[in-house]
Amino acid sequence: MSDKKKILIFGAGAIGRGFLPHILLPYKCELSFVDKNPKLVELMKGHSNYRAVIATDSGYEYNNIDYVAVYNYGDKIDIKDYDLVFTCVGPNQCYELVDYLKDAKAVISCENDNKSAIKLRQLSGNKNIYFGIPDVITSNTASAEMLAIDPLSIVTEKGVLVLEQGNYDLPSEVLQLELSELKMHWMCKMFIHNMPHAIVAYLGSLRGYEFIHQAMTDAEINEVVCGAINEMTEAVIISKLADEKFARYYRDKELKRFRNKLLFDPIFRVAREPIRKLSSDNRLILGLRICTFYKIDPYNIACGIKAALNYHNEDDSEAKYIQNLRRDVSDAQVLKEISGIEIDDPLSRYILDKPIENFFK
Repeated sequence: MSDKKKILIFGAGAIGRGFLPHILLPYKCELSFVDKNPKLVELMKGHSNYRAVIATDSGYEYNNIDYVAVYNYGDKIDIKDYDLVFTCVGPNQCYELVDYLKDAKAVISCENDNKSAIKLRQLSGNKNIYFGIPDVITSNTASAEMLAIDPLSIVTEKGVLVLEQGNYDLPSEVLQLELSELKMHWMCKMFIHNMPHAIVAYLGSLRGYEFIHQAMTDAEINEVVCGAINEMTEAVIISKLADEKFARYYRDKELKRFRNKLLFDPIFRVAREPIRKLSSDNRLILGLRICTFYKIDPYNIACGIKAALNYHNEDDSEAKYIQNLRRDVSDAQVLKEISGIEIDDPLSRYILDKPIENFFK
């Protein structure tokens, strides 16, 4: 009988296949995956391990990740067999997992939404669902050379996993915090990471870049991103969402990450689901409002929001919806529908007046 902890990971992408196994590798864990991409599931079923690539300051490190099973969505899974379940399928998609999670011993929601664990608890009736913050940039792919060696290769930073304390068993080396301290980490992740990360992606997409690090080598994009992250960092400090030392440390860390040419972080991954990112309670619009409330001019954040309105991607249903809507109504009406900013709200004109035309390729 194996004494390894059995862990099931929903979502075999950037966080699920790239980051979490690297964090769990030092401990006795037996990993299994669930994914909705049938091609990926079939590919993983043809193997029992893959090469995880860790980008460090001095180059790449490699870990061999073993796993025992891979499932498609809809497959019968005895969830009670697993000591711990992670979800990392997306903040909009995680609620599709409710039936799976009802009988799970413990669940960590690594979705990019601090309300996800609360909603999953309510919908599933399972009280043992907790929030987790992957403090990391992880690609969902790798370089062509790496993929030629192993088509399952995926590049990640080392990063830190920050978890809500709960009724589960992980070594103390994995950071587990009470909600009050966890909130500070989330505020920095939401506003000092997620917000400028999205702005890099939307501006980068306008110029036709493929990866985040490529966009950050563009002097004009770099100027806007640095401006936006500085605006937001000052607002986070003034509003006491995080203490000054931690917020400034977080800002410097993020800018270094965005420029890391070893990560191969795809722009389409970071830019996806623009409706969610432009909603009134998410990174861009809420960040803009916090800045204005504390009398910090969010000029560069507004440039990023206007860039998001111009995001084109035929493979992204939310991006297609926005562009179709823009053909029928004014951008001010789009902001009202998507972001909850009234047409006569001065913020609407403030955003739409931003001169980003020079970013179009």
